[in-house]
Amino acid sequence: MKSLRIAALAIFATAAISAQDLRMNEVPGNLIIDFQKNYKTASDVEWEMEGEYYKVEFDLNRMDHEIWYAESGEVVKSEKEITARNLPTAILSTIKSKYAGFKVDEAEVTEINNEKIYEVELDKGWTEELTVVFDEKGNVISSTRD
Repeated sequence: MKSLRIAALAIFATAAISAQDLRMNEVPGNLIIDFQKNYKTASDVEWEMEGEYYKVEFDLNRMDHEIWYAESGEVVKSEKEITARNLPTAILSTIKSKYAGFKVDEAEVTEINNEKIYEVELDKGWTEELTVVFDEKGNVISSTRD
């Protein structure tokens, strides 16, 4: 029963801090200018307020992207979907050696403070799925079965 209460509290806490959609006139002009300058061909652009940061979600070259801006214009975090061929060689080598028989289904790179981590969804046949998080050198940070 205690774990059920904790789970319910976690759900309510998550809902309380979830992102709030913004209209363009609610986004600081400096952020819009920077974004439009750097991502001229972005489509499906949506701005949200997430905590104290302005988050923009968009598509670029058919890949999902997200950027978190501080009000000052500093990029504090970014995430983007990538293809398997865009994974660092070290990660591909680790997948080949530690996860033989698995294929990359989806991958994304997250950058915070000039450090990158890669979240890779691996599939083996129809029944085995793993989500593995790697550092840039191919070291496994975490691995979970889905």
